[in-house]
Amino acid sequence: MRPGQAAVAAALLLAGCAMPAETTPPAARPAVPTDLAARLPEQAAGFLRGATTPLSRGDAGREVGYRTAGMVAAGATVQLYRLPGVTLPEGAGSADAEAAFNDLLQEALRPVPPRRMREEARFTLPASGPAMLRCAETSGSYGRERVQGLVCAGGVGGGVLRLRVAVPRQDAPPADARAFASAILAALRTP
Repeated sequence: MRPGQAAVAAALLLAGCAMPAETTPPAARPAVPTDLAARLPEQAAGFLRGATTPLSRGDAGREVGYRTAGMVAAGATVQLYRLPGVTLPEGAGSADAEAAFNDLLQEALRPVPPRRMREEARFTLPASGPAMLRCAETSGSYGRERVQGLVCAGGVGGGVLRLRVAVPRQDAPPADARAFASAILAALRTP
């Protein structure tokens, strides 16, 4: 074999061993709920991150607890999961995202002693731009404690993000539920 032919043969051999091109760009691949849960902040709008637990809902779902510090505490949960065989578009506009929101709101409003809640108002987050989360403010009581809350859901990373916040109703509440939801959304949307 001549020197020029050897170089061509080597190039052809290497070309045959090249890795196939990816068909899905990395940014378009759906995120795994465990990876999304790892991106959640240790602190968000005065809430401190707590335990992460497996979620029976969806594929490899995770639930992350948050609470405020101090004698009068507020609590929140963030749920991330994938619907089997479905990649949700980003935002609150899909039928699956709307179903996730409606299910969460029904759970929050279902009267379960000692909890009684009612819906106060609906809005989307972020306040400007495309709607990523559909949210509802709630108010009511847990036993004697008057509370206000927030439930939100939308499509994030190809799966479902659901979050729920409960804050004691006071003149100076211990936390801002909307700021918490916005901080969680921002953390999940930042690559």
